[in-house]
Amino acid sequence: MKDNTECKLAEGFSIWEKMYAQFSFFAMGIIGAVGIALVDWRWVFLYLFIYAYGILGIVMRHLTCPRCPHLHVYNDCLQFPPKISKWLVKKQKTTPFSATEKFMFYAIFILIPAFPIYWLLSNPVLLITFLIAASMWYSGQLFYFCKRCRVKECPFNRACG
Repeated sequence: MKDNTECKLAEGFSIWEKMYAQFSFFAMGIIGAVGIALVDWRWVFLYLFIYAYGILGIVMRHLTCPRCPHLHVYNDCLQFPPKISKWLVKKQKTTPFSATEKFMFYAIFILIPAFPIYWLLSNPVLLITFLIAASMWYSGQLFYFCKRCRVKECPFNRACG
C-alpha cells in the first residue's frame, strides 16, 4: 500500500496486496463451493449467489465501493481493475451506512465463511483448507487493510483519522 505520511492511509495497492486479498478470497469461495457440491450439489447455487451477488451486487455496487476514495480519487481498487469497479459502481456516495446497510454488510461477511461449514465438516482436508483461506482473508482485512483504509463509513474501518 502506498502510504500517506499523516496517518499511514493507503493511496493505492501494490500488486502483491491485490494478489493476497484476491487469492485468499477466491480460495475461500471456491473451496466452500466445492465442499458443498461434494455433499449436496443443490446447495452450491445458494452459496454461489450469496458469494457473488453479495460481494458484486451489494458490497461493491451499493455499500463500500461507492464510498471508496481508493477508487474515486486514487483510481485504484483492491478487488478488481479500477475500470471494472467503476463500471459496477454507478454512483459515488458520501453518506454513512444506514442500519439496513450495516446489517446487509455484516450478514454477507458472516454468511460467506459460515454457510459452507456444515458441508465441509465431512471433509477435514477441505475444511482445514477453507478455514486457512478464510483466516487469511479476514486477518488480512482486519489487521492490515482496514487499518489503512480511506472508506471512513465502512463498519470494518479501523484507520486513524
